[in-house]
Amino acid sequence: MLPGYGPDFGEHHHYHHHHWGPGPGPGWHDLFQWMPLLPGVLVTLLVVWALVRASGFAPSSTGAGARSAPHPAAADSARERWHDAVRRQAVTAREFAAYECDPGAVLRRPELADVAQPATARFVDAFAEASALATEEWPGETHADGFVRAAERAERAWQAAVQAAERIRAARFAPGERALLDQVLKLLAVAGDSPHEEERRTAYQRARRRLAELERRTGWTLPRPAANVLEHRARGMLPPATPASAA
Repeated sequence: MLPGYGPDFGEHHHYHHHHWGPGPGPGWHDLFQWMPLLPGVLVTLLVVWALVRASGFAPSSTGAGARSAPHPAAADSARERWHDAVRRQAVTAREFAAYECDPGAVLRRPELADVAQPATARFVDAFAEASALATEEWPGETHADGFVRAAERAERAWQAAVQAAERIRAARFAPGERALLDQVLKLLAVAGDSPHEEERRTAYQRARRRLAELERRTGWTLPRPAANVLEHRARGMLPPATPASAA
């Protein structure tokens, strides 16, 4: 038990609960007794405050047990990793979009457009996760760390899916179906090389017909972005593809 806080504390110290204020109450008597000590108390508080400031301690609004802010070097490193992950995710997105919008690229690696393929399915899931975590501004270290890991998974999954599609190529198609696929690729090459608008449009139209036959026979379909590009080119609404992309 603290000194002075015995069983009769309530009887001898009832002024702490009433008679506190101007007037003849006994509370003012104790206050005047403490007045000479106030300068010393204030000096002590100022010294403690100066020591705390000098130590670099930064109080947190989350409570006394919260950790102090991360070291500036660690924060800079986290930001650099996040910026690098943003760039890498952008590269993955551009490569994926370029593939999906290029009929020739899709036909050379058709398995990359098929989510029934395990490698492609893993990429689609990883890319969706990274895209959901992407932000335009620094999101804070915890969120940024999650995005960095997701972007790395998406990048690795994209590379693995491309490699798997390169190995498989048109193995899923029967010989007659592969012949149709080759015809479509040759027509796209003709359209890309020809300087004549009418010849290009005719080649694209024939390519669309061969592709429709391939899709009917196999159930495999061209991704919607590539199909839209091919349709517009067949109508003469887009400039011709370069030989590199149409070959």
